[in-house]
Amino acid sequence: MMSKGYKIALPLLFFGLIGFYWMDHYAHILPQMELQERRVLAKKPQLKLSFLDPFPKDYEAYYNDHFYWRNNLIRLNNYINYYTFKQSALPEKVLVGKAGWLFKAGFQLDIYRGKFQFTEQQLGQIAQELTRRKLIVEASGAKYYLTIPPQKHSIYPEYLPAGVKKLNEKTCTQQLIDYLQQKTDISYIDLFEPILEKKAQTDTLLYYQTDHHWNDITGLLAAQVILKRLRVDFPSIEPLSFNDYTFPYATFDGMTLAQMLGIDKELKESVPVLTPNIPMLARDSLRQYPAPHDFPFKDDYVIDKRMNRPDLPSLFVVRESFASATILPLAEHFSRSFFLFDNWRHQFNQPIFEQEQSAIYLQMVWEGLIFNLMENPPADAKW
Repeated sequence: MMSKGYKIALPLLFFGLIGFYWMDHYAHILPQMELQERRVLAKKPQLKLSFLDPFPKDYEAYYNDHFYWRNNLIRLNNYINYYTFKQSALPEKVLVGKAGWLFKAGFQLDIYRGKFQFTEQQLGQIAQELTRRKLIVEASGAKYYLTIPPQKHSIYPEYLPAGVKKLNEKTCTQQLIDYLQQKTDISYIDLFEPILEKKAQTDTLLYYQTDHHWNDITGLLAAQVILKRLRVDFPSIEPLSFNDYTFPYATFDGMTLAQMLGIDKELKESVPVLTPNIPMLARDSLRQYPAPHDFPFKDDYVIDKRMNRPDLPSLFVVRESFASATILPLAEHFSRSFFLFDNWRHQFNQPIFEQEQSAIYLQMVWEGLIFNLMENPPADAKW
């Protein structure tokens, strides 16, 4: 039986909370927290007397997205889940690993675990498409290369939650690499082995703990490996030396995965920042191509850098965010470096390539988006 005191206190507490909510709504007593959401919030629906059926559901969605304490309560829930239970409030998107490491869940986890496997037909279709691109590039007198930055899961599996088990030792990434090397003459530049070798040689972290990306150290290593392979075909390219760069550390709020959990202000991360010891000669050129209307990072759609070095070849890269850490060092080794962030689609972008007339075409596809090379990716294949 509820005591008389509780019967009085609970309603008073309830009405007091309601009153404080409306007071805060207008007086802004509590600070409003921000959330990094990868979706558009529901808009306020119009009330149409001629068709009322969808209005209650649409208004509920709008109210849920715009409730005044919504962000604060979501962040509080995420905070309790992370610090009290060491669990993710979004287990379908983010995994809470060991020692504070965060990993991408969803389809990226399926790739690592080997749950998603290419069929022979799918491998053949990807190989056929990449070979088509290669032939078109070579017909222009240029060279075509493919490279795949590894997922964090592939480099630091020891920090994954204990419950994550592999279903197949060979991932779809390794399936594709093996198929291309056995059935095609596509020039593939391996980044997995050099990064794992670097990891074995140092205690320095090569990926961010609160983000899915590699850090600037690994970005520079990737640029070095890529240049080493390109020099086989283009000897005028000069080698990249790590001695030309240093990596002072800076502390930032938690990054993308922490933002998704709404605990980016609570989690801090010390990260290496690529800093040149030598003058940077490559200069930004004006962007010549308008970004697609649905691409959120307009200024990153095209990055065009040039040097007064006509003796060096020109570079064309179709990329996404993993290539960002390689742009500054790569641009110092080409007469012109053209980086196209094609909205994560990893298409050929033939008209732009033909317009640029570059000597080298590099397709850089993050392992977590490898499904975008398929003609028809699975319905659940997304970031």
